[in-house]
Amino acid sequence: MRAPKRHPLPPGPSPGIMTQGVAFHRDPLGMLRRARARFGDVFTLRLPTEGALVAVCDPEAVAQLVPGDPALACAGSGRRRILPQATTVSVLGSDGPVHAAARARMTTVFAAEVLDARRSEMTAIAERHVAAWPRNRPFRVLPRMRAIADEIFARLVVGIEDEARGRALAEAVQRTTATPGNPPLSPAGEGDGLTGALVEAVYRRRRRRVAELLAAEIADRRGRDHDPTTIVGALLDDDPSRATEELVDEIVPLLLAGQEPPAAALTWVLDRLGREPELAERYLAAPAEDPFRHAFVREALRLRPAVVALMRPLRAPLDVAGHRLPAGAATMLPLPVLHHDPRTFPDPERFDVGRFAGGAPDPPSYLPFGGGSRRCLGEPLAHAELGTVIPAVLEQVRLRPVWPAPERMVVRATILVPHRSGLMVATDR
Repeated sequence: MRAPKRHPLPPGPSPGIMTQGVAFHRDPLGMLRRARARFGDVFTLRLPTEGALVAVCDPEAVAQLVPGDPALACAGSGRRRILPQATTVSVLGSDGPVHAAARARMTTVFAAEVLDARRSEMTAIAERHVAAWPRNRPFRVLPRMRAIADEIFARLVVGIEDEARGRALAEAVQRTTATPGNPPLSPAGEGDGLTGALVEAVYRRRRRRVAELLAAEIADRRGRDHDPTTIVGALLDDDPSRATEELVDEIVPLLLAGQEPPAAALTWVLDRLGREPELAERYLAAPAEDPFRHAFVREALRLRPAVVALMRPLRAPLDVAGHRLPAGAATMLPLPVLHHDPRTFPDPERFDVGRFAGGAPDPPSYLPFGGGSRRCLGEPLAHAELGTVIPAVLEQVRLRPVWPAPERMVVRATILVPHRSGLMVATDR
């Protein structure tokens, strides 16, 4: 009996896997635009740790891939493909019933009303950090945003009650993800040969301190009342007898995700405010719920989204933009290209707050927080941080970017960050 015909993947760039990997990670927008100009809206990339990825740059295809129908695609395995630290039990790396259960446990923790009630505490944390920033000399904003996001997440979302332990956990998470600069390669993982084994060993060693602090917090909270609107409280409420190691495995990926995307988003928004001083003054003077503030943030995150792509490995064949993709193909929707597509956003390189004025719904291909059933669980947290940290910065300092042109986007794991980490100068108001 003849075997069923397997449809090949679409054509793509011809350079070797390492060359493509470095080009994609050091200039994703430029590399993807060149590939689209040559091969059209659907093409195949071959990257060192991710393997073959089918990039889908057609805005019309978003509706097919974003909803994340589990019968069609598995977003959790797609994330693990490029971020091995997203465990199969976490809300980030799981699929199917496991993902549904993990997400349900976190629904209350990430509810907008719960996080909005903690905005004053977020503001206080941000104000303390900003007061210690250097003045009148260049410094990198991105690591400063990581420090703020880490402390907010550890103390107010994970629910570390002891302030010293909360700060220690935030610092341990920063050490776990620390790298010299922003290397142009995704983190290696299991199955990635010697490099993968070395990176995994370093990660496990750094993760040990994070796990110890979490285990100590869990041990202190067992058998007594705890706040179910925090991660530790919600997990203990769900199953008080669950092993500490399992709880730690579920919390650690959330800690990592609670740092990088919001820190990148905050950095990109501050960079844009520094480049638009008149709009920055208008932003600061506007009330908290002024539509201008929301429109400014949305346009800043259109030009510079915090996440590089949505990943959807296919479980079944699918016709996408004129291509028949086989089951098993790993598709990616690259946000930098979709957000700069003139078919959706005329004159896409121009910063224009008016694109999002008037309360019109966002275009389907505008995806700073993903979409469908896998829309970012932490979106309410990101909005709360943007609404508290940005004003806390602007009320203390004026920011001026060191470089006249916006820094190039580079890929750090799954996140888009400025290639110089947001080099700016702060002066007191």
